[in-house]
Amino acid sequence: MPSPEDLFARLLVLLHNPLARGQLATQILTVLCYLGQLFPRNLSLFWEDEVPKMKAYISDPEDLKQDSTYQEIWDNMIINFLAESLDVVNDNVWVISLGDAFARQYDLYATSDGHSALLHRCLGMLLQKVDDRIYVREKIDLMCRHSSMSIPVNRLGLAQGIGLVAASHLDTVLEKLKNILENAGQSALQRFLSFFSFREKVEDVDDTYAALALMYGYAARYAPSTVIEARINALVGTDMLGRFLHVQHPTAKQAVITAIDLLGRAVISAAEIGISFPLQRRDQLLEYVLTLMGRDQSDDLVDFSIELLQTQTVALSACTTLVSIEPRLPMETRNRVMKATLGFFALPTEPSNIVESLITNLIILLGAILLTSGEDGRSRAEQLLHILRQLDPYVSASAEHQRRRGCVAVHEVLVKFRNLCSGGFGASGSYPTLSLKHIDQGGPRGSSSLPSAFVLPNRDSLSLGERIMAYLPRCADTDDEVRKVAIQIIALFFNISLSLPKQKTSANDIDLESSYGALSSLEDIVSIIRRASVDQIEVFHRVVSSVCILLSKDELVVLLHSCTLAACDKVKQSADGSIQAIIVFIIRRGKDLREADVLRTTQSLLSSAIALTDKHSRQEVLNAISCLAENTNHIVVFDEVLFVAGRDICTKDITRIRGGWAIQDVFYVFSQHKVLATLFLEYILSILHKEPVATNDSEKGEINSESSADDCILQATMFALNAFLRGGGKVGKQAVEQSYPSVLSALILKLGGLHGLAELGRNELLRSLLIAFQSFCDCVGDVEMGKILARDGERTEKEKWIDLVQEVACSSSVKRPNEVLPTCVILSKSLDRNQRAEREAAAAALSEFIRHSEKEPALLEQMVEELCQHVTDDSPTVRSLCLRGLVQIPESHILNYIQQVLGVILALLEDATESVQLTAVQCLLTVLNVSEQDAVDPILISLLVRLRNLQISMNTKMRSNAFAAYGALSAYGAGSQHHAFLEQIHATLPRLILHLHDNDLSVRLACRNTFQLLAPLMEVDGLSSLLNKQYFTSDRRSDYEDFIRDLTRQLCRLSPVRVDSYLESAIQAFDAPWPVIQANAVCLVSCMLSFLDDQRFLAPYFSQVFAMLVGRMSQSPEA
Repeated sequence: MPSPEDLFARLLVLLHNPLARGQLATQILTVLCYLGQLFPRNLSLFWEDEVPKMKAYISDPEDLKQDSTYQEIWDNMIINFLAESLDVVNDNVWVISLGDAFARQYDLYATSDGHSALLHRCLGMLLQKVDDRIYVREKIDLMCRHSSMSIPVNRLGLAQGIGLVAASHLDTVLEKLKNILENAGQSALQRFLSFFSFREKVEDVDDTYAALALMYGYAARYAPSTVIEARINALVGTDMLGRFLHVQHPTAKQAVITAIDLLGRAVISAAEIGISFPLQRRDQLLEYVLTLMGRDQSDDLVDFSIELLQTQTVALSACTTLVSIEPRLPMETRNRVMKATLGFFALPTEPSNIVESLITNLIILLGAILLTSGEDGRSRAEQLLHILRQLDPYVSASAEHQRRRGCVAVHEVLVKFRNLCSGGFGASGSYPTLSLKHIDQGGPRGSSSLPSAFVLPNRDSLSLGERIMAYLPRCADTDDEVRKVAIQIIALFFNISLSLPKQKTSANDIDLESSYGALSSLEDIVSIIRRASVDQIEVFHRVVSSVCILLSKDELVVLLHSCTLAACDKVKQSADGSIQAIIVFIIRRGKDLREADVLRTTQSLLSSAIALTDKHSRQEVLNAISCLAENTNHIVVFDEVLFVAGRDICTKDITRIRGGWAIQDVFYVFSQHKVLATLFLEYILSILHKEPVATNDSEKGEINSESSADDCILQATMFALNAFLRGGGKVGKQAVEQSYPSVLSALILKLGGLHGLAELGRNELLRSLLIAFQSFCDCVGDVEMGKILARDGERTEKEKWIDLVQEVACSSSVKRPNEVLPTCVILSKSLDRNQRAEREAAAAALSEFIRHSEKEPALLEQMVEELCQHVTDDSPTVRSLCLRGLVQIPESHILNYIQQVLGVILALLEDATESVQLTAVQCLLTVLNVSEQDAVDPILISLLVRLRNLQISMNTKMRSNAFAAYGALSAYGAGSQHHAFLEQIHATLPRLILHLHDNDLSVRLACRNTFQLLAPLMEVDGLSSLLNKQYFTSDRRSDYEDFIRDLTRQLCRLSPVRVDSYLESAIQAFDAPWPVIQANAVCLVSCMLSFLDDQRFLAPYFSQVFAMLVGRMSQSPEA
């Protein structure tokens, strides 16, 4: 007949399975009540109260199955039932008798049975109530002998039982465990294993280490808090746990990790009753956990992946415990833990039950890191931002389940932070109270006497702009759950921010009434989406509107600066939503942006456009850039776009960029925008006008870094203009038509400037300009101008490109006569530009446009004034072109300006540059055809004198034109200056005679024509008849000499004074630079001397001429 103690022990262990068939547990409890008379009365009465409670818990098996922890809860209820029963009896003899009864139960159960594990715990609880140390030691040995290290459930039951014993007999338990550890050698280990299993075969070392670790852990967990500090410090200090790191099997790893977790929980339990102490080598224990958590590549178990996930789940729980205790977690350790654990957010969804548990533990760990880090509110806010930024890759991941997990984690961490803000931060950053559930919801903290503004973080420390931009795309996510959580996150952020103090600089920036109204609207949205399904687009727009109100100016700026990742979100719907939100922010709050803010926002949007290859998404970003330019400082936007374009052109092959060159698309969008098209065109033209083409170094053929950068910008500007002209559509074409004079003027000026660079071998810019110029011709429909550019555009000789500019101007004048006036106004001002080549281009164009200005007398007057002012330009080309322009004044107006023109010609006949002098002579020939006597008379003699100086030029064109102009002036010889005119003719006559037989045909012809014009005015008898003879027009030398003899015969009849001047002039010609002229001079002097009769007059000339001829013969054989 069994004793009552045997019955109680037997029935209590049989209660282990609450779901046993036939409701066995319920029946056992009923039987136990019936047997109450066999036990002490007070115990029977206790059972009458407690048994119904236990029955109630297991009354509904189906409901019980819904709780995955039901078995653990039920076993704990059994142990608590036993413990209270022992306390009620309070009889040491009866307790020892019951202990013996429990000991006899071991033979009834296999070690693989859960009943055996419960039996370990029951006996451990009983030994906790016994004071007899010898008895306790014997029963511990018994428990070890009847355990199996290779069976996890039995191993756990033994460890828990040993831990329960340690609650009253800690030193006995530690002594036992120490003895086991001291037998570290193989033989000692074998004896230990044999002692445990009653078998000679050695158990797997993993199982042994796992059992030892668990026993140490539970011993610490259940030991009295008043004595545990020294024991834990000794245990950790000896690095005993380090011996367990080499276990390989996942369950063994889990056991070691659980042991470390239990150590940490023991410290927390002690803190809860006021016994606080730091855990020594806490960071090292964290390293142990992270090491055991990792995958061992050599393990090839089939079910290893599931077991690995279970190990990682347990490890995350242990990490949470360890980071929740003192000492404070160092930044390096925090980063190490987060780096090792955050990757779990990327785990696949299956097996769902294990993965979900792991993710939950990971989120709890992040909350613990937040709660136990930092010294004050600001440092906690920094910790919050660090965690949130580490979660960003998962919040914006392409996989839905990763985004869902990331958002949930952010939300939970934010809830913790909000609760901290509500409860207050200790000035020293004291830790919150932590329960064995790891962490609470941020309950009240230690109070501080410091003001809240010091303890709490300020609003700026939350980096609201950056954070809102990170979560705004999720509010437009394709996943419904992600959208809901993201909206809650944003609401939480603003809820927190409005409760925090603000810096003085930004306090006035926030309208509290509007902010609270927007927050209320945001929270209403949160409530709505929790209860019902609503229109996603409408919800998103309401969120964006609320956010737009809630952000301060600085936060808005940061948000816009951070928009690149949002605009390039991996979920297209989210990316598009983000861009739409950005557009709303810019439209409503663009006036709040400073120039620097606009610049950085432009940079962010351009980065987005460049990164995106999807055409629709890129177009949305381009619309945002246009919106930014329209609603803020468009010059800043245009500057940055052009800078990026120049950089790309100079550093990349823009024709091979995947998805096309984004900046070109920006140009297209600007050119097609109704508001921006004109502004952008004006901006491009302003750049073309103001950018220097070359520095002093580049004009010398050298290229420095500054000029190279300018070249990039100029290249980009011309590319932008070409894109505008090609891709602007109707809007762009209309803008070009309205700005035709400005565009044409800019192109003409730059055409001149870039031809100047092309002469130095830098042709790239010229080619780009010609492409843009051709696009302009196509855009305005000027086919003829396009043909001119195609034919001569790349010819770099100055004369050629000057002619090109004049032809372009001519074509434009013919095609668009109404545009001549505004074009000339712009070009006239350009004559004052610093760049010489651009002034030359302006002068060339004006010299052609002036021909077509007869219908604009006011313009003509202005142009004449400008051209007259710039005939003193330091560029000979400009001086020449200005003069050419003056002589091309329409005939109907030329007489009004003839004196000014003649004055300019007179001045330029003495110009230091021969080409300008030549132009002046040629222009004189032209203008004399329409000049009246009154205009020429005042300057007639001056013109003759200056022309005489040019008649001895080495330049044949100069000589021929100078003689021709001299003859043309004969038409004005009969006026008031007749006598002086005759004197000039006679002074020039010897030179004219000598050049009748010049080497150059054009000079000979000019001299013959001039001689014929002047002869009637010279009043020399028989002279005209000589000119009608054949030898006058002959090019043969003999005919010329015959003409000289006949001519000198007539001239010698003139007064001696006149003959004397002829001889002096002819003798001076002996030094002429042309041998033929020297010969002509000798012939002329010889003939004159031969026809003179007065020997006294001849004597000086004979000796002078003879000496000079002898000298010439000795110096030059040609003489």
